[in-house]
Amino acid sequence: MPLYLSETDVASLLTPAEAVPVVEDCFRRLASGACDNRPRTRLPLEGGYFAVMAAADSELGYAGLKSYTLVDGKLAFVVCLFELATGLLAAGLEADLLGKIRTGA
Repeated sequence: MPLYLSETDVASLLTPAEAVPVVEDCFRRLASGACDNRPRTRLPLEGGYFAVMAAADSELGYAGLKSYTLVDGKLAFVVCLFELATGLLAAGLEADLLGKIRTGA
């Protein structure tokens, strides 16, 4: 069964300071070719859009996507992580705060 983390869970598990070395490691793996990161795609919706960003990290063994909607000025974010070895969904995370923590890092 996949792990599910709410915004409250994310807030209790990670700070921007703790995220800094994780983000730095991600950039190192991206530069070494261990990661494949795709540009954001936005699909138009009435009153907004649906955005998707995807990446795969062969070194960590996960692929994931962040998606969000902007509809009538309201945003909703989610991250889905998949295990590369099995293709199975490993986790779903509410991701508004997670994005802010990553940006702060």
